[in-house]
Amino acid sequence: MSQETPVFIITGEQGQCKTTFLHLVLGLTVGLNVRVRGVIAPGHVRDGRRSGFTLVDLATGEHEELCSIDPDPRCEVHGRFYFRPEGLSFGRRALAPPDPRETDLVVIDEVGRFELEGAVWADQIDRLVTLQHPPMVWTVRRRLLDTVIQRWEIRNPVVVDVRTASVMATAGDVMDAVWEWREAQTASTALVPPLPRDRIAGDSPLLADAAAGASPGTPAILRRRYSPEG
Repeated sequence: MSQETPVFIITGEQGQCKTTFLHLVLGLTVGLNVRVRGVIAPGHVRDGRRSGFTLVDLATGEHEELCSIDPDPRCEVHGRFYFRPEGLSFGRRALAPPDPRETDLVVIDEVGRFELEGAVWADQIDRLVTLQHPPMVWTVRRRLLDTVIQRWEIRNPVVVDVRTASVMATAGDVMDAVWEWREAQTASTALVPPLPRDRIAGDSPLLADAAAGASPGTPAILRRRYSPEG
């Protein structure tokens, strides 16, 4: 299953809003009864320059400062950033291998040069890719894309370039992968209960209203009512 489950890689250069794109995609999926684990790392800017990152645990909504450019003798230094031990521990817990019966999507924002050097989330990624895992979404800088795919031997990458990709279409593709994963889990374990055929738990009013009046040309995420049976 791990070799068939896609890894969506949102890519762009620094400052091209990869995390923003990811946040928008997640905004269209987490209300559709999707069980998400992992981290998203919004950045901070000071004097026009990146000054640090906060880490958000997507399973709990809790957050912790990950790193900043302010020197701190307690911190691990990677590049020009000082990584707080509390932030690293927080992220490593959030990225622990998930129970495949209780997780639909794993998110890592981002996989970069520090991971390629064996630091930050490298150990967690090593474990995730060798175990049975649900679909994943990573953010990766464009210049590191091929290296990341080769380093972790991603056999089914789906590359999403923020310069040209549609948030809506990407969310639809992610949902398709999530529901294929759920159906496979249901067939193999019978532990994931089917959703009602006429609704999605947690539908937002925006999605529900759009779906009710959707035309044939509307993106699939607003037209489909998913269940493992239909």
